[in-house]
Amino acid sequence: MSVEDLTVDGVVLRYRLTAADYKEALIARTKGSASARRSRRLSIVSCVLGVFFVALLAVTDSEIPVPLLVIPVAFALLQWGTPRLQSRQFGKLAQAHGDYRTTVTESDVTVAHQQATGTMTWQAAPRYVETSRLFVLLSGDKNATCLTILPKRAVQDEATVERLRALLDRHRTRL
Repeated sequence: MSVEDLTVDGVVLRYRLTAADYKEALIARTKGSASARRSRRLSIVSCVLGVFFVALLAVTDSEIPVPLLVIPVAFALLQWGTPRLQSRQFGKLAQAHGDYRTTVTESDVTVAHQQATGTMTWQAAPRYVETSRLFVLLSGDKNATCLTILPKRAVQDEATVERLRALLDRHRTRL
């Protein structure tokens, strides 16, 4: 870590976002998104009902309609595939942005890349999810429509990760 990466009260991260980062962030986002949780429950319920009806029809020696076989599989594939497809699209967009430089301080979070710079207050994204490789900052709306990805690989050592975690814990709610 360079001297310019140390701030008096914050942490500076330098990174390039990847499709894998987006995939992990979108999956983690389900903890803070009501619509993602509903979608997951709908997929599970449809799969369970589909299996139940197929088993019921099989026991009664009735003909099993093709849609009854296809719909649960389609819901399961959609639930599994959506974050993967979205992450590839977001990954392509992120490549156009180039390298990111994010500064997290006691007062705000500033994200800069070659196309834009934005600063958000702590109120703009009051929740976060931590995964093994990321911190994902989530907006306060019930569907967590906005997210900011902070990869842990963007800092040099575990002590800086701990400082970042402490900053987030002071200002945001961990999910």
